[in-house]
Amino acid sequence: MAAQPAEPAPPAEPPPPAEPPSPAQTPGPEPGPITSPAVRWSQGTAADAVLEEEEETTLRWRGSTFTWNQGASTTLLGVGGEYIPADQVYGWDFTFRPNFYVLDRPKDKVSVSAEIGWVTELTNSDITTYYREPQFKDIALNGRYSRELWESGGADRGAYKTDAAMRLRLILPTSPASWNSGKYFTVSVGPQLIQKVKLLGAKADGLNHVTATLGVSYSHLFSDSYTPVREGLGRPRMTPSGEVAPDDQLTGTSLAMDRLATSLQVDLPLYQDLSLGTSFALLSDFKHEFEGGCAETATGCAPYEGSQGPTYVPQTSFDVSLNYPVFEVVDLTLGYNNSNLQIGLDGRRRNFFYSPTAQFYLDITANLDVIYSKVSGRGKKVEKPGTASAASRLPL
Repeated sequence: MAAQPAEPAPPAEPPPPAEPPSPAQTPGPEPGPITSPAVRWSQGTAADAVLEEEEETTLRWRGSTFTWNQGASTTLLGVGGEYIPADQVYGWDFTFRPNFYVLDRPKDKVSVSAEIGWVTELTNSDITTYYREPQFKDIALNGRYSRELWESGGADRGAYKTDAAMRLRLILPTSPASWNSGKYFTVSVGPQLIQKVKLLGAKADGLNHVTATLGVSYSHLFSDSYTPVREGLGRPRMTPSGEVAPDDQLTGTSLAMDRLATSLQVDLPLYQDLSLGTSFALLSDFKHEFEGGCAETATGCAPYEGSQGPTYVPQTSFDVSLNYPVFEVVDLTLGYNNSNLQIGLDGRRRNFFYSPTAQFYLDITANLDVIYSKVSGRGKKVEKPGTASAASRLPL
């Protein structure tokens, strides 16, 4: 069973304000199941889903889901090289995503949603203090406004479509890692452009159309300090004036105060209800840059440098998955994800498609609004004569 590490001894001399980054200290850490077993940077949320007009339910709270996610390291399943056991993890992620349409017009829609969940690691990779310890995730509150810019008419009505959206996201530090590092909340905002293009058309059994979603977002972290701090820690440290005083600083590495994220997602119906989705993302993290100085000691001035690690830390994410709905009630998603720091610990650029922390995942998602509609008979759209209904939910 993983054990709580012992408190380190007080340093013999005043530490500099910044230390070289390590995997445990770097914001946007090496992905693992304690943050999300699937480690997917851009997992589809209720706020990011735009439903087809032929969607079965017309409830205001459509898009509300509950997902059971299972993620396992590729090395645990015998794929890839041999690595230390800490990289071989398997965990569960449970997420409840309520969604509600405040404005629900044919061309304009405003929705609000939340993401509430917890994770449990089922292996013993020392990520948690106790074996199979459940932990809350950070709660996310989302707002989204979407506008239909253009849609084709005539015989190809709806086959070509252009939508735009603006997203607002608030992340609350309810996970132990965030709560115990001095974080207050994170705010992000950014636009989306969604383009639907006809391939074989609606009458074909597959390859009907392809949908590409380009998104950009900027986020800023509000926290108690530029570095992780824990209230009540009281670790003895020597001040620049030569005195010893209690300190709550955990590390000397700056948190990622700002992030610029760019993503491209492509969705393609393969055959009937079976669809393929893939996404590419670049996350650019920006840390605070510390200045150098001089610390007064008993023997005189001890100069120290400023930021000793990089202040710009890029991360990449690649995700590919197959999705199949079961009677429109439950969606099954089998996928592969590689999310990691672009520069490895050896200073070399990592492979975009594979790293030691790459994972396979399985999502079992219950569509709560569809279940309600089938049980109660409410919220169903009246079928028009001669109009084909959508076979499944396809995010735009």
